[in-house]
Amino acid sequence: MKLFLLLLVSVALRLFLLGSKSLWIDECLAWGATRMGWLEMVRSVASGTPHPPLAFVVMKLSTMIAGNGEFGLRFLVALFTASAVVPVYRLASRRTSQSGGFFAALLWAVSPFAVSLGQEAWVYGINASLSLWFAFTADEAWRGSKTAFACVFPLGFAGILTQHVFVLSVACGCVLYLSVPDDQRISFRKFVSVPAVLAVLYIPLMLCFLPQFAARSQRMAQAGMHTDASRLFSTDFPSQFFRILFGGILPDITANLFERPRMLAAYAVNSFVVLFLGVFPFFMGRKWNLPGLKWLWIAFLLPLGLFLNDAPGVRQLAVLWVPFSVTSAAVFSRVRFSGGLVCLFCAAGLVPYYMLDVFPYHHSNWRDAVQKVESEAAPGDTVVVFGGKSTALAWDFYSGTSMEALTPGGCNPFSGEREHNRVEPEEFIRELAEKGSSRRIWIILDIWGIPSIESFTDDYSLVFHSYEGRDMEIGLIEISPRPQ
Repeated sequence: MKLFLLLLVSVALRLFLLGSKSLWIDECLAWGATRMGWLEMVRSVASGTPHPPLAFVVMKLSTMIAGNGEFGLRFLVALFTASAVVPVYRLASRRTSQSGGFFAALLWAVSPFAVSLGQEAWVYGINASLSLWFAFTADEAWRGSKTAFACVFPLGFAGILTQHVFVLSVACGCVLYLSVPDDQRISFRKFVSVPAVLAVLYIPLMLCFLPQFAARSQRMAQAGMHTDASRLFSTDFPSQFFRILFGGILPDITANLFERPRMLAAYAVNSFVVLFLGVFPFFMGRKWNLPGLKWLWIAFLLPLGLFLNDAPGVRQLAVLWVPFSVTSAAVFSRVRFSGGLVCLFCAAGLVPYYMLDVFPYHHSNWRDAVQKVESEAAPGDTVVVFGGKSTALAWDFYSGTSMEALTPGGCNPFSGEREHNRVEPEEFIRELAEKGSSRRIWIILDIWGIPSIESFTDDYSLVFHSYEGRDMEIGLIEISPRPQ
């Protein structure tokens, strides 16, 4: 009955307003992949993205079941992430108590971070769900369950075929072996066969993606993102760690919090709750009689390795929920009323989350941007869209007319060949103006870290300018006719 209630709440919160938010640019890439045949999709995803293809297989199945719109694209991802309440409940209950496990699972069900993972047609939600299922299954396997031991291999391989970062989930599952009492766990030789087999399966896959890794590193360097050991001592990891409950509706630590008193107060309360659930139990392990808890420190620290060569967000760190579910269940088991209060606190965060028409990590409303341009554009106007590699797909998804848009750098997101130089909007507009093919040019700009449209239209008349989300701009410029 408890599991049924948890599943009901978890599914309902993820299906609620599932299609209300505009697709962001990578979701548009996923939609483009689902329009291909099965083999073509697998080949294109493998050659044109740094992600293995299994998540795209899930999303293609999702569109076949529930349609090609936002809801249909996200449907199976929502169900996958909702199902994770089961492993959270089982894992946390075994290590603490049934009441602690119940509230830990309820926390996953109502957390804005976990709900947003389930409402996004991308790899993160599927990876998070598989990570939690793998951890629970591995924990059962380490305790001698033959069925779980047989299941841990296909689950691990499925995770590897979803996202490369799943190797951290495998490592986290291995840490759980250390936390099982010696007299209850399988032999070390049998245990080590699991990561060994999964490593043998993963290495060939990793070698195939080396060009994609290099391309990603190049793009990060072009964007001015530094990846070296110094990041371990920056605010990056704690900033993402403190988002483990509320996700993107909380800003980065460095986001001028002292200038926003209300947000600062909310951030302070959230930080206290995260530390109370995630760190405090380690100081109470002996008093609370939780001897295996000490090993979970390793599971919390494992994701730090990602910061050596990447700039991960909290969605890539969902594996932290494996140790976090256990430590939070320990608190809920020992501190009266804490489970209900924390779950209510997180559920309250769903109100501002549901009110958003864009995802809190990607503040770009492609739906409104395309519709506004198409409704306002006159015959003969030119439309130019600057953004990620999937801008043509974003335009095609939301376009309701025959109007075509120029998408420099975003025409073929699955091409194996990458452009080495990013298209500069100002330069492209200047070249377009010199051709004189159109006097009116609509611009949709969705590139982080570059100047506003207003800054590179000094030579033209800026007739219209607006924001569609925090990071997306629309502008209309008029080019004066050349003197005869």
